[in-house]
Amino acid sequence: MAEFAGTGVTDRELNSIYNKIPEGYDRANAYISFFQDIKWRTFIAKHIIVNYKPEKILDAACGKGELTFTIRQFSSAYTVMSDYSENMLRNSIVNGDMVLASFDNLPFKDGSFNSVMSTFALHAADNIEDVVREFARVTSNSIGIIAMGKSDNRFFRFISGIYLKYIQPYMAILGSEKPSDYRFIYYIYKRIPTNSEIKAIFEKYFLLDFFEEKAFGTVYIISGRKK
Repeated sequence: MAEFAGTGVTDRELNSIYNKIPEGYDRANAYISFFQDIKWRTFIAKHIIVNYKPEKILDAACGKGELTFTIRQFSSAYTVMSDYSENMLRNSIVNGDMVLASFDNLPFKDGSFNSVMSTFALHAADNIEDVVREFARVTSNSIGIIAMGKSDNRFFRFISGIYLKYIQPYMAILGSEKPSDYRFIYYIYKRIPTNSEIKAIFEKYFLLDFFEEKAFGTVYIISGRKK
């Protein structure tokens, strides 16, 4: 059975998730990731489950629950979804325990979860290190993160900036959406630290399995365990 290079995810597994996931999942994630978001989300979910075998998982800044949906394809672990948007939780694509909370001030005791996972959300934080510190506090073991990044390579930053500012908003038209609704992604991109700075923040709190950059550095994927 074929595997997608470097992911450990088989084509059968990925096809199953594509076929099951409801219509209308967050298109912004797709645009940021050059339409690789489901594949990468599947990869990090499977990696954490296979290598760390968590029994309790926090899906931080869960949005509509796409990550929890994916986790459940591989694990029966108890998963809590948290997000600061009541509307996101109300419109979740999966059922389960939900907590209204910001990921920089999580209402959980230290080490409440075996793993904290978060996909396509960390870049929106006002202070990324505050959030990473909270993740380290509430996990007893592992983390799995996907977020929008910014390459240290100037040429890659130029390419990514052009895509996010001028191309990505108008791709929204294909989804019958307004380009103006997606311009915020470029402004987030402009303010986030470079990927080397992000990696250094995580290394203060975690021993990293990997820090992988994708799509000209506009996305990074992290796995690690708590120091």
